[in-house]
Amino acid sequence: MTQQYLIAHDLGTSAVKAALTDLTGRVVASAERRYPVYYSPDGGAEQDPEEWWAAIVATTREMLAKAGIQPSQVIGMSMDAQMVGTVPVDRDGKPLRRVMIWLDSRAQKEAEYLVAATGFPFITGKAPSAKVLWIKNNEPEIFAKTYKFLDCKDYLQFRMTGEYGTDLTLAIATTYLNPYTMEWWDEVLGVMGISKDMLPPVMPSTQIVGKLTQQAAAELGLAPGTPVVSGGGDVPCAVIGSGAISHGRVHLYLGTSAWVFASVKDFILDAEGIAPGISCDPNSFILGGEMDNAGGCLKWFIENLFSKEDEAEAKKLGLNLFAYLDTKALETPPGAEGLLFLPWLWGERSPLDDDLVRGGFVMLGLNHTRWHMARAILEGCGHHLRWIFDALEKAGVPPQDVNVIGGGAASKTWLQILADVTNVRLRQVEGPLDACARGAAMTAAVGLGIYPDFAAVEKVIRLTGAEFTPNPDLRQLYDQAYANFRSLYPPLSAIGKGQVKLE
Repeated sequence: MTQQYLIAHDLGTSAVKAALTDLTGRVVASAERRYPVYYSPDGGAEQDPEEWWAAIVATTREMLAKAGIQPSQVIGMSMDAQMVGTVPVDRDGKPLRRVMIWLDSRAQKEAEYLVAATGFPFITGKAPSAKVLWIKNNEPEIFAKTYKFLDCKDYLQFRMTGEYGTDLTLAIATTYLNPYTMEWWDEVLGVMGISKDMLPPVMPSTQIVGKLTQQAAAELGLAPGTPVVSGGGDVPCAVIGSGAISHGRVHLYLGTSAWVFASVKDFILDAEGIAPGISCDPNSFILGGEMDNAGGCLKWFIENLFSKEDEAEAKKLGLNLFAYLDTKALETPPGAEGLLFLPWLWGERSPLDDDLVRGGFVMLGLNHTRWHMARAILEGCGHHLRWIFDALEKAGVPPQDVNVIGGGAASKTWLQILADVTNVRLRQVEGPLDACARGAAMTAAVGLGIYPDFAAVEKVIRLTGAEFTPNPDLRQLYDQAYANFRSLYPPLSAIGKGQVKLE
């Protein structure tokens, strides 16, 4: 029998990955293309959907060439994507402006208006409801031409199939989906002044959106009529790809950003500092929080504080720059000799909701070197993740054995530091970089009937066997550092909001 495959596209903030998987979610071939984020001083963060599509076309063709398979062997496709983006399109489905992605924080005033008008405190300046209202208020000519407001994945799957649709995992994050009826929320839409007709139909993650059109198939190098299963947001797909699917299981994602999410039985709205979501699994919900910058902080350090000599030494040792940073951090004592790093480089989401706070180094002394700073970044991300873990525990979901995915999971140095800082045992998932794509592929597998449910999928997700247990000898050191870390948020938040005044 001819081998059959699935394709998953993983649309991230920095790049898109096309992954060809077998029917157990094992990645057979993949390809990646990067694209920029366009920042503006007013808090804007945008991407060009045409650059996304070009990257999807290029990666799909490269991946197929690497695998050497026939298009007819691909029995289905799906996608996971960054969430809470806003793409206004015209009647032909063409974007009317660049996408306001999840990092865009310009709509703070609109969020405050929506919170006051609806009484819903969970609407923030990064929510699509606020972004749609921002476009309406600030770009009326764009709003007047808008036929549909889509999320990132919705636009790309329309490009593939010619059909509009969004899945429940994305829809709930807009803040204008009613979590009790699973339909668009008339109360919020009324305050926004938009109609349901301006939104796509809502469907489960396992539903087929449509089939590849002749044009899309020709561009991608695939067979026309290939079914496209909806899939989900990056976080819900990561839940599936991490293997932490059954209720009470927790996973940690370490990439440009980071997040901690648990699979739970109920939709929990009243947990402090963390938020609920909808799982790709129709029998589950998710609960957790995201931090805006984790690996992004390391990238900032490398781009701004690495020297040519560092780059040459890393090359001599056969290490990439992140691995070289790990070796230098290991040479630095735990606690970085009192130096603290606050990873709030572009605002923060959980367990805070603060677009204006900024981070930095605190308690920097003449005794500190760049490598103390590197170690402090690794630890500072851990302190913030501990804050999210604490919020989960207060909500009744104590993190125990946490599965770790994402690019950061490849660093055993960072995983051990995070285990020590958070006091949580961490487990490395096999193929950690493939988890989101694997989750999308396995969602397609359930949607196409290859597996009866996600309980069956959980049994085929593999771990490497590497576990990282907290060092009890460092508990007192890191407990004090965590208390110091938490104490620094209020004054920095006040500075960011312009509230500090001398007596």
